Amino acid sequence: MVSSYFKRLLLDLGISEERIEMLEGKGGIVEDEFEGIKYLRFKDSAGNLRRGTVVFDHHNIILGFPHIKRVVQLEKGIKRVFKMKPFYVEEKIDGYNIRVAQIEGRVFAFTRGGFICPFTTERIEDFVNMEFFKDYPNLVLCGEMAGPESPYLVEGPPHIKEDIQFFLFDIQEKKTGKSISVKDRIKMAEEYGIPSVEVFGMYNISKIDELRQLIEELSTQRREGIVMKSPDMKKIIKYVTPYANINDIRIGARVFFELPHGYFMQRIKRLAFYLAEEKIRDADFERYATALGKALLEPFVESIWDVGGGEEIAEMFTVRVKHIETAYKMVSHFERLGLKIHIEDIEETSNEYWKITFKRVYPEATREIRELWNGHAFVD
Repeated sequence: MVSSYFKRLLLDLGISEERIEMLEGKGGIVEDEFEGIKYLRFKDSAGNLRRGTVVFDHHNIILGFPHIKRVVQLEKGIKRVFKMKPFYVEEKIDGYNIRVAQIEGRVFAFTRGGFICPFTTERIEDFVNMEFFKDYPNLVLCGEMAGPESPYLVEGPPHIKEDIQFFLFDIQEKKTGKSISVKDRIKMAEEYGIPSVEVFGMYNISKIDELRQLIEELSTQRREGIVMKSPDMKKIIKYVTPYANINDIRIGARVFFELPHGYFMQRIKRLAFYLAEEKIRDADFERYATALGKALLEPFVESIWDVGGGEEIAEMFTVRVKHIETAYKMVSHFERLGLKIHIEDIEETSNEYWKITFKRVYPEATREIRELWNGHAFVD
């Protein structure tokens, strides 16, 4: 149940009693706590409070990060969204989305779902100048955490060789969620030394050939894609490289039964539109078709072999933390998310970090493969 304090706060924010009761009844709002600080987390949207919104008090409201629309037909998508007007093009980083904000004098990192992540909260000080929040306590840094040592993703961008990094891509106001302009964000990031996504420059529809060339280069470099933004941040769309679509399928196929089939179909759809728009034919088409088939089938078949040999479907992760307690807070955090986690190894490094290796086990995927492998009959 939600406390009377948060119910009064929601009423003050314009959410009716009926709507509050409905949200409570279906678990759309959850009262949470992190190290003694209580907050309200939105699992559903309510009015202008998007899913993922976090509420502490009347002033400290961190709006959920909006889902960015994507286009699959690049040229026509740009014409429809930006017309003839210029837009910034930035790199889309393959990582996990976080919002960073100061609450009661402490800085926290929030996941897209509105959880305070103990790992990211500890590590964010390695990347962000805390003076920023002294000067701008009412702003929220939005960025991507990415690298090979991520607690959420099995891979990271190829140009990050170890550990994890933070990449700023937006700065928003508390309470309103309004983004500052791209120009001001770049200026503030430079002033405070906050690492940011790469900005490739200003484009417009007349530079479509240059933009296509950029996407080809990013795909060759095994990078995820681009985000296109109007200078005032009111119009934003994203586009993913063909490499990223195939690589996502390769990673997802390992845990095939844990993912909705739409996960795979969406990526196949994006790749198909790319091939159609770029008029990919003959040997080049065969190359993409072979890569797609191998990405989908090879990890899936390997998983079947593993389960048939008595193993579980699992993924291994390695992260670095400053305090060993953070590792156990991470496990608790994942357990709250319903994940099955085992810490496999704890190693003290020479640079005052602990390297934690943990395994995420997928019991449902293991069970389903085992049943099918053992001849279980079913109706499809």
